[in-house]
Amino acid sequence: MSTTDAAMPTERGTVTVLPRRELARGATLTGVLSLSPVLAAVLWLTLPTGHQSGVLAVSAGVVVMGLLMYWRYRLSYAAVTRTEFVKRGWLPGFVRLRRDEIDSLVLVPTYRDHSTETVTQLLALDDRGRRLFRMRSTYWSEASVEAVVDALGVPTTVLPRALTRREFFAAYPDSSYWYESRPWIGVTVAGSLFALATGALVALFQALGDGV
Repeated sequence: MSTTDAAMPTERGTVTVLPRRELARGATLTGVLSLSPVLAAVLWLTLPTGHQSGVLAVSAGVVVMGLLMYWRYRLSYAAVTRTEFVKRGWLPGFVRLRRDEIDSLVLVPTYRDHSTETVTQLLALDDRGRRLFRMRSTYWSEASVEAVVDALGVPTTVLPRALTRREFFAAYPDSSYWYESRPWIGVTVAGSLFALATGALVALFQALGDGV
């Protein structure tokens, strides 16, 4: 089954969509433009000490990690077949449902944080109103979301007004992903990265000092 960034229908009721490719390209370009000057500066500073191999080893580790993240993103897709809905996201988590498990769909426009721009949220609910899966037009194009809705062909409700992030999660409390309902995870990750970067800089300056 072939795929594109938007939707590629292959037969009636069957469609496969991919996440926005520009997100991966933008993240890759940002990483290259941000890290290249730093790498060049650190290499220049370590020329008198002969520690370039250590700097290059760390840089190689960062590159490998970035490639793994990019590879994971490239594997992401959502598909509606004649019998199932399947979604493989970038972060850990895999959804596979029978189509008859999906009772209804809800399309909710939500405001981006600190912006008047909106993002479409697609929620699939079972007959008890529980979330089965969610798609956001942050990662999936509007055309892809619409293609999934059309392919599923179940009753769909479109909210007439946009909701804030807080209003959305208050109206649909079980729709958040595991990391969205645990804001401390972001703080912990940011703190860990800061501590790691600080430790790396300290070790680097110690190495520079030893070499002088």
